[in-house]
Amino acid sequence: MLRILQNIADFIFPPLCAICGNDLDGEKVVCKECFGKVHFVSNSQCRICGKPIKSGTICKSCRENLPSFNFVIGCGSYVPPLSNIIKLYKYNRRLSLSERLARLLYSSYQTRGDVKGIKLVTWVPMRRAKIRERGYNQSRILAREFTFIAGLKSVKLLRKVKNIQSQTKLSSCERLVNVRGAFRVDYEILNALDSDLKKEVILIDDVLTTGATLNECSKVLKKAGFSRVIGLVSAISP
Repeated sequence: MLRILQNIADFIFPPLCAICGNDLDGEKVVCKECFGKVHFVSNSQCRICGKPIKSGTICKSCRENLPSFNFVIGCGSYVPPLSNIIKLYKYNRRLSLSERLARLLYSSYQTRGDVKGIKLVTWVPMRRAKIRERGYNQSRILAREFTFIAGLKSVKLLRKVKNIQSQTKLSSCERLVNVRGAFRVDYEILNALDSDLKKEVILIDDVLTTGATLNECSKVLKKAGFSRVIGLVSAISP
């Protein structure tokens, strides 16, 4: 009965795109046109962190301070409409967007032959208090959806062990200091894995801004024995 009433309501008052206000035409929350306008990361990007560069192959930041991750694969630039889509998903509980965002991850993953042999996926963790406040860890849901599409295995390898200040308004240097010592590997879970899964891992997050969080997570994963840590993110801040 509730579904019938909802269908009647949708017929009388068609649901509209949360970004442009046009009819959704069968989609959820965001229309096909807005998803189709996602600005994909160009070829002029640092081959390590994925940020845009004007010349060369490695940005100044990565040359001066080589990150612990091997490289990052990004789906698009953190500009509208992708930034708006991610904010809806991350802060407004529009969890139905997770599958489509995961498909963007998979599309970008598919373009890289150098990651096809990696069978293990993990994600950037959150403190339990933050999960209770928000209701979910957006990166964990993305990882779950991505591994389902890609046919890989996802496990919770990392724990966040320190409350830190929000990274949003901090400078690049402040972010590096802020996340130092914030993450640990869950060795009980790691030790239970088959040996062939302990060599390389894909690390999923929603947005790379300065790379401080991804770098700190990669650092502890490398110390735990992983030879390669590849970042996979929905968006890279320009």
